[in-house]
Amino acid sequence: MGQRAMRVFVGNQQVHCPFCRYHLFNRHDIKLDGGGMSFLGLDWDSRSATGLICGQCGYVQMFCEPRLRVEAA
Repeated sequence: MGQRAMRVFVGNQQVHCPFCRYHLFNRHDIKLDGGGMSFLGLDWDSRSATGLICGQCGYVQMFCEPRLRVEAA
């Protein structure tokens, strides 16, 4: 499970943690639940987001459909 920390960019702008201003993240795919989708057996149709977990403080940011570009740290 040892993920490698990475630099992340949206366009040309580097992403920083809004809490501690650190610049390295671990990436995690997050399934967005559409309310009753699981109850109805339609959770396969749920959207997902990209979670960036700060490598310093653990703060999680979510991005839905942006053009993320990652670089190895």
